[in-house]
Amino acid sequence: MENFEESATAFNCAAHQGQTGIDLLEKGAFERGLPEIEKTCCGSTNHQMHDNFQPHPNSALADEPDQTPPVILLIDDEENFRCVIKQVLVNAGFEVVEAANGAQGIQHFYEKPADMIITDIIMPEKEGIETMIELKKAFPNVKLIAMSGGGWYGTDIDFDMAQKLGAKTLDKPFALQELLDVVHELLNYN
Repeated sequence: MENFEESATAFNCAAHQGQTGIDLLEKGAFERGLPEIEKTCCGSTNHQMHDNFQPHPNSALADEPDQTPPVILLIDDEENFRCVIKQVLVNAGFEVVEAANGAQGIQHFYEKPADMIITDIIMPEKEGIETMIELKKAFPNVKLIAMSGGGWYGTDIDFDMAQKLGAKTLDKPFALQELLDVVHELLNYN
């Protein structure tokens, strides 16, 4: 019985953390005047977050048996944030590979190249700009999205550098639909 109670407590905590991550993203987007997206997180009988995000109507995502979904490498040191973003992308029809820092992200990319990289800028071990520079040298056509909450010095300098590397940029917190729109744009689903 103790194991069941521990599992239930852990599940409830994870569900709360996922909802908290969504709330923070949407709260920041609302404060910047972007529309909020309806969502529910972790229903009582289903352990997967549900939302209203759909693949772009012109995309060839996983609807056809011979089509493989685009692979996105998601690099962020904040596990709760990564979890929310991964679930949104998976629900939209993408395959997502996760990494907790730039060093892990580079290793994953060399093992299995992705169609796109979404990376945080401020991380331990290997930060986002350094990661993007290294991957752009080896894979000049890689599509990039850089995101950051700014840290103690803001995002302007980092975002300027990321844009010079060809990355689209997103200020944390952002609307989840805003992320999907940029992903679709970079993958030419317009």
